[in-house]
Formats: sequence, C-alpha cells, structure tokens
Amino acid sequence: MTVVVTGASGHVGGNLVRALLEQGRNVRVLVHKDRRAIEGLDVEHVQGDVRDLESLESAFQNADVVYHMAVYITLQKDEWPICKAINVEGTRNVVNACLKTGVRRLIHGSSINAFSQEPQGSIVDESLPLVESKQYPPLPAQKLLQK
Repeated sequence: MTVVVTGASGHVGGNLVRALLEQGRNVRVLVHKDRRAIEGLDVEHVQGDVRDLESLESAFQNADVVYHMAVYITLQKDEWPICKAINVEGTRNVVNACLKTGVRRLIHGSSINAFSQEPQGSIVDESLPLVESKQYPPLPAQKLLQK
C-alpha cells in the first residue's frame, strides 16, 4: 500500500511521515521546496505544488491513501491571496487529483479555526458553524463546504 503525504516537510506532516514509516508503510511525499524535516527518511520524493494539478496527479499515481497536510499559515492580510491559493484552491486540486487518479481514501488535516469559537470556553467540534468573517485568513473547510 502506497500513501502520499502533502505538507510532509511541516511539523505535523513530518511527524506523520515518521509514524507511517514506523507502521511499515510505503510513503511518498510531495515536496515543494524545503526537505529538512524529512531528510534521511526512507521515502519517495516527488517535486510538486498543491497549486499545480498535474504535479498532484503525478504524485498520486497508484496511491491508495493521501494525507493532505499542506497549509499556508499567516495572519498578514497582504498574504491572504497566497493563503487562499494554497489552502482553498490547493485543497480543491488535491481532491480533484485524488478523484482522477483513483485514490481510495483522502485524509485532510485542517484547523479548529475553521469553526466558530463562540461561546468562549465551549467545546469546538464539527457541530459548530463555520467562520464566515473576512477578518480571518481563508481555510479550506470554510470555502469548500460553502459550495
């Protein structure tokens, strides 16, 4: 069984890759630029970008599972266009590439920040409404689930 991890060079993705390797999984990683978090690991590297559908289709060939962990985090409003391109449109590309290549299972890591945090101190889960304010950076759940 081959699993692919996007965002493998990030904190969550790098730890996920290690856990998958410990389970004896055959891991392929989609790498955009930085490889430091996964250097020396026995994984197949595929150069790509979640904003490039063709690179995703190449990375996902013959994969059974895709773990989509790639994300762009920022609080700077001037960076929100790239945030949207990666977090929203990139996630849409991941979904479409999975469908096109026959991936059986897609696991998408996201953030509780996609959900309303009100009232303060309450348990945050999927039963809460999505944040719809333009004062927060774009997240996939907010945009993809609204369509």
